[in-house]
Parts: sequence; C-alpha cells; structure tokens
Amino acid sequence: MMLTKIFLFITLFLICSLGHAQYILPITQQTLDTLDELQLRNKSPEAFTVLEKAIKDTDSPTDLAYLYAHQSGMYIAVDSLLKGKKLLDLSMENAEKSKSPHAKAIAYRAKAYLSNILNLPDAVVEDALTGLKYVEDSDDDLLTKYHLHYLLYSAYSKWDDEGKMEKYIRICQQYALLASNINLQANVNNGMSSMFLARYKASGQQNLLDSSYHYLDRALTLYQRSPDKISGNTSVITCINLANYFLEFSEEDLMTRRQKAYPYLDLAEEKLQRADASSEKWINVYGIKSGFAKKEGDFVLAEHYLLQGLSQLMNSSRNHFKLEYAVNKDLKEIALKNNDVKKALTYQQRAEDLLKKSFDEQQLFNAQKLEVQYETEKKDQQLKLLGEREVFRKKQNYMYGGIAVALLFGFIFMFVSYHFRLKYAVERETKLAKEKEDAEHQAAMELKIEKEEQARLKAEQELLDLKRQQLEKEALANSLIIDHKNDMLKQIQGKIREGDTSDIRKLLKEEMLLRADFDDVKKQIQELHPTFFQQLTEKAVHKLTPLDLKYCAYIYLQMTTKQIAQALHVEPQSVRMFKYRLKQKFGFGKDVDLEKFLLSLS
Repeated sequence: MMLTKIFLFITLFLICSLGHAQYILPITQQTLDTLDELQLRNKSPEAFTVLEKAIKDTDSPTDLAYLYAHQSGMYIAVDSLLKGKKLLDLSMENAEKSKSPHAKAIAYRAKAYLSNILNLPDAVVEDALTGLKYVEDSDDDLLTKYHLHYLLYSAYSKWDDEGKMEKYIRICQQYALLASNINLQANVNNGMSSMFLARYKASGQQNLLDSSYHYLDRALTLYQRSPDKISGNTSVITCINLANYFLEFSEEDLMTRRQKAYPYLDLAEEKLQRADASSEKWINVYGIKSGFAKKEGDFVLAEHYLLQGLSQLMNSSRNHFKLEYAVNKDLKEIALKNNDVKKALTYQQRAEDLLKKSFDEQQLFNAQKLEVQYETEKKDQQLKLLGEREVFRKKQNYMYGGIAVALLFGFIFMFVSYHFRLKYAVERETKLAKEKEDAEHQAAMELKIEKEEQARLKAEQELLDLKRQQLEKEALANSLIIDHKNDMLKQIQGKIREGDTSDIRKLLKEEMLLRADFDDVKKQIQELHPTFFQQLTEKAVHKLTPLDLKYCAYIYLQMTTKQIAQALHVEPQSVRMFKYRLKQKFGFGKDVDLEKFLLSLS
C-alpha cells in the first residue's frame, strides 16, 4: 500500500537550523537560537514572526545574508517558491556586499536547497560544491559544511549513486559528531537507514536490511536519551520507519511484529497530538495500522484506520490532495474486498475528484517552478555578466599599465636604435635598387629566350607542315599511278586468258603513250592547290570515295572525257555518267558546271 511506504529521504532545511555562526551580531545569533527551538517544536508560524522582526532590526549585510537564507528555506518548504526565490536573491546580494565567505556559503546552501526542491540535482551539486569552496579552510563552520554535504547526499540519492551517497552521508556524520548536535546525528542515522534499505530492495541481501534497522534503532536511542534536542519531525519519522520495518520486513510472527510496532506508533501519535510534527504524518501512522489490520484479514478495521487518518489529514491547515487521493484509492480496494460495491464507487469518485485537484495544484506548483527557474537563470546570467565585467575591468587595468610600460620602453628603444636604423635604411635602399636592376635584367633575358624558343618552335612546325603536305601530294599522285597500273594489269591478265597477244602489245603501247600524261598529272597535282582534296571533302553532301577523288583530280587538270576514259580504261559514256553522280554527291543541279566548280576551288 502506498501509505505504508514511508519517506526515506529527510527534508533537511526546516528540520535543522542554520547553526551558530561567529560572523554575525549577537542579536542575530540569539534570533537563530530562538528559531532552532521553534523548529524543534514545529512552531513555524512563530518562527516566521521572529524572523521578520530580526530582518527589520538589522542592516548588516552578513546578518541579512543569514536571515534571508533562513527565511527563503522556510517559504520554499511550504511551497511558496516565488517568495523563497526573491528572498534567496536578497541573501545572495547581501552576501556579495558583505564579502564574507561564510555568508556566501550560507547563500549557496539556500540556493542548493531550492534546486533540490525543483528536482535539479545537477544544480544542487554545483551550488553545494560552490558553497563548500568558501568554507573549506574553516574549521569552525561545521554546521554549514554538514548541510552542504547533506544536500550532495540528497542529489546523488536521486541518481542512485551508492558510492557518492555513502561518501557524503558519512562526512555528514563526522560533522554532526564534531558539532555535538544530537538532532543532526539522528538525521544522519535516518539517512544511513534509508541508504541501506534502498540497497536491500535492489539486491535482497539480508545484511543490508539489518544495517537499515540498526541505524533506525540508533536514531531512536538518541531521541530517548535527549528528547528535547531532537525535532518532532525527526523523531516521528524515526518511529514511523521502525513501525514500517516490522510491518513489511520482519520475519517474526504477525502478532509479535504488531506488538513491537505499535509502541513506536503510539510515540509518533503523542508527538503529532502535541503538533510537534507536521500533520501529514498522521496518514503514515494510520496507514501502518491499516496495513496490520489487512494482514490479519480485518478489512473493516483497516478501513476504520484509514478513515481516521483521512480525518486528521483533512483537519490540517494545508491541502494534501495527493495523500487524500492515495487513501481513497486504498479505501476503494478494501471496499471491493468487503464486496461493498457502492462504497467502492463512492471512494473511487472521491479519488477522481482529488486527482483533479491534485493535478491543478501540481500545475500551479509547476508554473511556480518554471518561473523560478527562469528567474534563476536570468539572475545567474546577470551575476555571470557582472563577474565577467569585473574580470574585464581588472584585465583592462592590467592592460593599460602594461601598455604604459611598453610605451616607455618603446620610446627608449626607438631613441637608441634611430641612428642604427638610419644607417641600415640607406644600405637597404642601395641593396634593394641593385636587386631590382638585377631582377629586371633577368626578366629581360628570360623574355628574349622565351621569344627565341617560340620562333624556333614555329619554324619547326611550319617545316613539318610543308613536309606533310609534300608527302600527301606524292601519296595522291602515286595512288593514281598505282590505280592506273592495277587496271592495266587486270586488262593484260584478261587478254592473256583470252589468248589475244596483239591486244597486249596495243595496251603496252598505249601505256607508253599515256605515261607522259601521268607524269604530267603527278607534277601538276604536287604543284597545284594543296588543300584541293580537303575542300572537296568539306563541300561534298555525301562521302567521296577514292575513285571520286581521282575523277575530280582529272577534271581539275582539265582532261577531256576521252582522256579520262583512256586513262581509266573505261568507256566515255561511263565517264559522263560518273560526272553526273559526282554532281549529285555535291548536291548540284543539272545547270551547274562541275568543271567550273572544281576550278573555282583554286
């Protein structure tokens, strides 16, 4: 049942006082002592009155830092976060004015406490460690060190960091013993118990549960020895945790466990009836009694106890919607076990109404948290900016001083080195002038060489072009001769097969007669238009064959149709038809003279 799971981590600000300080006025110290007594007896309204009067009666920044820090914690403890944040800012401002490291430590302790309520463990660790830096070299501010380490313990408990939790709670134990503060010692024992109980729930090792009970028993022993030196809240929490141990974890028979648990609950009730502890703990007392009744199977009695606890809760001055919701949910479960559906529906309806109220209350609280976080970040940025400005001013002063010294040495150095610089300047001018002249001469030589190289390359390129053209001309002429020879050989081969030797002699004779013509063709083609064939290829609509080029060459040399026919050993009619096809390849009509076109290329 939710109501039987007692809070294992103790709220530290209102349980303990800020402690005695040697850095404040006696009247302020007297006020803090009075607040100690009032908080031990859970007299918060009276504590508020005493504190407000003390703040009005002093103008000491150090004293105000202490008083505002204490007042901030009291308002935060009753969920008045905005008011608590404003008082925290006042504590910080006065701590800065006072220049007292102890005042700054107190202010950061209050800031860490606010971060703890806002559930910002990172900020808790940062603020607590900052506060500890201000008092790390002080041996007489034990209580401040205790509270800062207890905040670190609380932050690491939210991260389940067992190593850091044990480290800081044991440091708290040392400071509580050194300060001879019984109330703080009881708080430490409760914290140790909570730590070992959490470990037991995680691992199930029995020795951890035994350790948890051992520290609870030590806290109770401290109360029994010095009941007037331990706050009502601390003693009630100790009793509730002990009773809960017998309800949930003891292995004895149920009757024995009940007999051992009830004396602790009676002691807690006695404190609650005198209003020495906060009223919400009533529900814990009756929740444990209800738990025993349920284990015994007496659901009517279990319901009766929960209703008693709910009645006490509703009579308190503060709202406890979450607790009331949990109680009504448990009452619904009990009614269902008693087969009373009507009651179960009634409790369920109440629980839903309380859940809505709890949600609305949480929304308001969250709104406060967001506003406080915004104000905190804004204030931190302002403080950071002020700090940066202060550092900048110091650096600026150092910089100005350094500049003045540097200028002085600079003037001395300039005066001493002036004559040397003058001498070296003349020499340097002469050297630079010579280097410039040499550079210009070198550049001129390089330009000349570059031009000569370019002229040589150009001449070589022209020579290569001439050679290439000559070779092309010779290749074309030789090609024509070879083609003619091949045709003639074919005719001779044909005549040999036919057995007509007289025709062979005739062909050889004609070849001798045409030889001079071919030599002349070769000479003319080599000397005439070098780009003739290239232009033909460019102007043709269709691709020209080697035979096409041969015809064009004969026509270009103004050979007649008959001469061409004899040279190629074809009929004149074939030459005329070939000319017609050439005109088609050039895309000419009937009216275009092919010979004139070829001659126009030159």
